[in-house]
Amino acid sequence: MAAKRLRAIAFACLGIALGFGASTPPAPDQDPFVGTWRANREKSYPRLDRKDADDVFTVARQGDDLIWSSYNGHTRRQRDYSIRCDGKFHLTPTGPLVSCEYTSPDTTVGVTREPTGKLDCWTRHVSADRQEMTITSFKDELRTKVKAVWVFDRVK
Repeated sequence: MAAKRLRAIAFACLGIALGFGASTPPAPDQDPFVGTWRANREKSYPRLDRKDADDVFTVARQGDDLIWSSYNGHTRRQRDYSIRCDGKFHLTPTGPLVSCEYTSPDTTVGVTREPTGKLDCWTRHVSADRQEMTITSFKDELRTKVKAVWVFDRVK
């Protein structure tokens, strides 16, 4: 029963509620997520505190995987992980399972499942001019209640 419910939730979170269908990932050299990004404290909601406003991360592509390397200048903490956006759940080094897929060349939708079973549904989107990325986290499985929106500006 729990596995069936999880599949149903993941399916809803991965875009059915938004009307999206899966899309083929862009070629690695054309992927708008690839680059270096800095947190935008003023545009994020809720407004980022000083510690989180120091976040800078780099996204690279290695085959079908997105490689995320984040660094927080305030805490001097580095975190690296990869995500395969194929719609299946994959274990990350820090413990949660992550599932994501491209719904368009500039948008991915996903689900993070913590070891406790808690789910976080999210969307990542790069603007048409490729200078801004938003990561939206939702309070509910149907993505109707926004929990937070983090905005990042392209550094390079």
